Amino acid sequence: MREISIDLGPSIGTGDIEVIKAATAKMEPGDHLLLNLEAADAHETDRILALLENENMDYQTHGSHSGQRFIIIATPRGNTKKLN
Repeated sequence: MREISIDLGPSIGTGDIEVIKAATAKMEPGDHLLLNLEAADAHETDRILALLENENMDYQTHGSHSGQRFIIIATPRGNTKKLN
């Protein structure tokens, strides 16, 4: 079981989406992906959540106690991936 943590910059761009996609491609059941972003950018997560859905991932979103960070925790949904 691995834990992959990715800190996203002040804005979510195409490069960030590609990094997330590369990480999800290597994940196995039991692995966890932690995506950290500033709470002010939480409104930009639609593309990330759509990508996680497409990559057959379960996910939960959490705000930090300080209100400054927004965290997405994702895990693979079993052994199957969606075919494109």
